[in-house]
Amino acid sequence: MLMDVRDFKDPKVRKLVRQERIKADTLDLFGENAPAELLTPYPLDDDGLARNEKIQQKYANRAKNIQRCWNRVQLYFPELIGAEPQDVLEMSTAHGGMLEVLRHFGHNVMGTDYANMVWSKDGGAMAQFRALNDENFQRDVDDFGNEITGEKPDWPYRHIVESVDLPMTVFDAGIAPYPFADKSMDVTMCFQAIEHYCHPDDWMSIVDEFCRISRKTVFVMLNRLIPEFRAKEDYKASFDDFRLQMRSYRKNGFVCTGSFIHWDQALGFKLTAQ
Repeated sequence: MLMDVRDFKDPKVRKLVRQERIKADTLDLFGENAPAELLTPYPLDDDGLARNEKIQQKYANRAKNIQRCWNRVQLYFPELIGAEPQDVLEMSTAHGGMLEVLRHFGHNVMGTDYANMVWSKDGGAMAQFRALNDENFQRDVDDFGNEITGEKPDWPYRHIVESVDLPMTVFDAGIAPYPFADKSMDVTMCFQAIEHYCHPDDWMSIVDEFCRISRKTVFVMLNRLIPEFRAKEDYKASFDDFRLQMRSYRKNGFVCTGSFIHWDQALGFKLTAQ
């Protein structure tokens, strides 16, 4: 059974276990450092600095974001290093580190994001448990108090991605189809975000949507199950079934060509067009 870091009582042991499980994000893999210009602080104005106080502070540090994403490109997308420019879509861009690194390598990048709705506050519905295209799911504000209104609503990381001038398409990824034409992107990637969109019963439909949009590659990295979700037998069963389906994925012109360990579990999956 996969143990949670919080299962370890000694804080020093918890820190060592956490460092071991995420070392692929932090190691010096090949002796190549990320470009110095990507390691400077985000150029934020006063409003951006104030907004920074509301997000997870580990994601407010650009240098750490870039280092983690620099490693992920080396590990999961070596074919994009030194390659001809490709059209890359990242779902739920957040701080945009992956797209900053890929733009550095000359690729055409597009990010997406939306209001964060994964925690229940004042009785608000949680996006993790809704069905895809759930017409009964209603939230007026997100977890950060941002209003979910208009064609381009606010979202938690807007100040960061705007500060580094990343192009964005903002929409609710729990509603399909997505606003991209068939085969309009070479690569679609989704790092630790699909669980924010809907219940895992419907994740495979989202992967099918990624394949509709993509010409060459689809990559999905899951978050580990937090203890609260691991205790929900139906959720955990759907989560594990999705992982098995991804390992054996062979449809929509794509086949699974890679499974990757993260947090001591196979959570990353690469699909390649055949």
